[in-house]
Amino acid sequence: MNFSEVREYQFGDETRFIDWNVTARYNRPHVKVFEEEREQANILMIDVSKSMDFGSRKKSKKEIMIELYATIAFSCALNKDKVGVLFFSDRVERYFEPKSGMKNIWMIAMQLIEWKNESVHSDLQEPLRFLRALKLKRFRLFVLSDFHFERNKLQKEALVRTKKKNRVYALNVRDQMESNIPLKGFYQIINAETGKKSWYNGFSRKKRIELKELEHETRQYWHDECRKNNIHYMELGGEVDVFKKLNGLM
Repeated sequence: MNFSEVREYQFGDETRFIDWNVTARYNRPHVKVFEEEREQANILMIDVSKSMDFGSRKKSKKEIMIELYATIAFSCALNKDKVGVLFFSDRVERYFEPKSGMKNIWMIAMQLIEWKNESVHSDLQEPLRFLRALKLKRFRLFVLSDFHFERNKLQKEALVRTKKKNRVYALNVRDQMESNIPLKGFYQIINAETGKKSWYNGFSRKKRIELKELEHETRQYWHDECRKNNIHYMELGGEVDVFKKLNGLM
């Protein structure tokens, strides 16, 4: 790798390349940039299944996803890195090959905003198989999803295989009501992924605990497995400042 320049730290930069002398001089973190890094592609895998339409507060999970995309993509563009995007459900819905420039970022943003979530299932295996088949030299992969998958072990194994020569970030977008229904009462719950309908007794303390434990178990599985396999993992909800949260990812 050939040294190119020193610039201010941006989201996604490796901390091992921090230039401590320049950082101390300007009182802000700066990193050394190498020519090979400029050629690195960034792939954002974005879940566009129906469950992303859910939102109990001001923002739906899809709206949080759009904020995440914009924050990561514009940061990469400012760093002169290429950005590619893959919309997925249980298959590849749309693929945008890695390109540099703001025009590319805006075009994909509009596609994401206008996208109608129609697929009822989400699955990482086929989209990740598609990415590996592209034989990209090296890339950073950001998976933006609520991680509501069936067969979590198979999904995890597919992610680990893709991670071998690449850096992977798993960003779990969630809604508070998925683990904590605030009002007591009887509710009909419809699974957006499967269409399955069931009745939920919000008066029952046992049922409320079961719902919370089920959601916690899934989140804990992904947290532990990502940590074990050196995959960056983060949870984000509608109440957080996406930009500030992402700055702490590294």
